[in-house]
Amino acid sequence: MGVSEQHIIIVGGGMTGGLLAVLLAAEGLRVTVLDGAPAPVMPEGAAQLRVSTLTEASYWLLRNSGVWDCLNLSRVQPYDAMQVWDQDGTGEVSFNAVDAGVDSLGWLLENGHLTAALYDRAASLPSLEWRCGVSVEGARREGQRWRVQCGADVLEADLLVGADGARSRVREWAGISGGARDTGHHALVATITTAQPHGGCARQVFMESGPLALLPLFSLASPGDQRQCSIVWSGWPQRIAELNAAEPGLFAAHLQAAVGDALGEVSLLGERAVFPVQERHASSYVATGLALIGDAAHVIHPLAGQGVNLGLLDAAVLAEEVAAAVKAGRPCADPHALSRYQRRRRGENLVMQNAMRGFQQLFEQRAMPLRWLRNTGMRWVNQAGPVKRFFIGQALGRGADLPRQAQPPRHRMR
Repeated sequence: MGVSEQHIIIVGGGMTGGLLAVLLAAEGLRVTVLDGAPAPVMPEGAAQLRVSTLTEASYWLLRNSGVWDCLNLSRVQPYDAMQVWDQDGTGEVSFNAVDAGVDSLGWLLENGHLTAALYDRAASLPSLEWRCGVSVEGARREGQRWRVQCGADVLEADLLVGADGARSRVREWAGISGGARDTGHHALVATITTAQPHGGCARQVFMESGPLALLPLFSLASPGDQRQCSIVWSGWPQRIAELNAAEPGLFAAHLQAAVGDALGEVSLLGERAVFPVQERHASSYVATGLALIGDAAHVIHPLAGQGVNLGLLDAAVLAEEVAAAVKAGRPCADPHALSRYQRRRRGENLVMQNAMRGFQQLFEQRAMPLRWLRNTGMRWVNQAGPVKRFFIGQALGRGADLPRQAQPPRHRMR
């Protein structure tokens, strides 16, 4: 079967599904994205509540795939420093771009902004069709292909990809367990203003009830002004419900008590939103002629902001393995290619998930010996060169098995 005859259907047009579609279509493969949401549009005005931090690896994925050029860079905030501390102790870890030997440690942008950029990039690829506002009612395996019920149409796919989120129906149709686990946390997201500039520093404070991240945000009203941050406040459901119900002045007071004088006086800007925090890890990322990526395969605690980056790497590795199979004359759903995808991604994602669970549990411990050990460990990490460099590498998204598209051009393998 030739390249043009093979058909890949991706259910879900979010950030991971969109990137996979772009990477596959750039290889000449015929791809259809089935997205239940309306066509993405570039955001305007105030920053959207749902934002993501991009690692160096994700940045190069977007650069090398042509998606970065579709972004409105006035709505992208780079950050060149990170600071993490324990509210109840003296432990702190901090580092900057100079320590890492890079210009930026990461970039912050709205989820809707990235999806819109992927949609715009997709429009330039002739073998890619992105259908918006469609309902996928079911999928079943018949013979050598998947038959996907989409409204009145039945589409056939040689490879079906589930990029449809934590409650993936594709995962359900494939009979793959989702492995859900309640973390005991809800998360509140909001935009705040600060008296002092954020200085391009991403901050996180660990508290008994959960972590609070303060992420540097762009200012559209005054470009260059560094007095807005996006916050992600994770904690016990009752605590988060109280914070969400508090009137703005009281909410600001609670926030001030949590962060101290790190950014001076703080105040709420706009609305708040709350969502439950669950962990998920699919029992398998693949089945016959099928693969799962992003939240359909795994969901981790947002305390380190790595969820979207793991999903983007899923997309890049799957695209790499599929493209290699097709170039070698094998089908796009080649079992060996899908197995290699799972082998390269599942273990790495599981390690990150367990690490985030461990951090959450460690900082919830109130016993004095454990608190002393925790703070001593943070100070040691901050002072120990090799260990600190390891943590910096993790923050940048560097790994031993990065897909080619996630590497800087000078490092990409021939």
